[in-house]
Amino acid sequence: MAKEIKTIGVLTSGGDAPGMNAAIRAVVRKAIANGKQVKGIRKGYSGLLNEEIIDMTANDVSNTIQKGGTILFTARCKEFMTEEGQQMGAEICKKHGIDGIVVIGGDGSFKGAQKLAGLGINTIGVPGTIDLDISCTEYTIGFDTAVNTAMQAIDKVRDTSTSHERCSIIEVMGRNAGYIALWCGIANGAEDILLPENYDYDEQEIINNIIERAY
Repeated sequence: MAKEIKTIGVLTSGGDAPGMNAAIRAVVRKAIANGKQVKGIRKGYSGLLNEEIIDMTANDVSNTIQKGGTILFTARCKEFMTEEGQQMGAEICKKHGIDGIVVIGGDGSFKGAQKLAGLGINTIGVPGTIDLDISCTEYTIGFDTAVNTAMQAIDKVRDTSTSHERCSIIEVMGRNAGYIALWCGIANGAEDILLPENYDYDEQEIINNIIERAY
């Protein structure tokens, strides 16, 4: 019979994304409602290795749902990319009585969660990244806010570009995924959209296409 999970750890890792605090709040309050203890791990995997682990109550996540960033903070951790670091992380979880851990983050964070799972720590991944580049999910925490924030900025730039009869090239985030660019391009009425999945970063090709259509 599987061991009952009594204590859950929660951490945010990698780049922060709007909505992470709402996810932390949901994990904490749902766990407590089901009679579980919750330990917050500050600064992602770096905080795990440094044992920056705190007990969390329902009051600790009050008035946080509307805040950006992450109340648990976040950081990159090269040490956790090594087998020694991963083994240490698993041992620290067991030392603090953490039976399962909820990892809120992107693909790098999920790789770390997978390593912990392989070392006997129950893990759940909650996709949190503005890039929408996590497979097996249609939506990630932070993507909608990122698109809407970029759209507002693009609208303002477009007003000025139109006034001066100029063409502006807008660069948005997304790393190797073009979802933010695609959604903003469609919503803002872009003449063309340079996507890594389409133009392979060839800016001159997209410029030539725009000029060709203009004449």
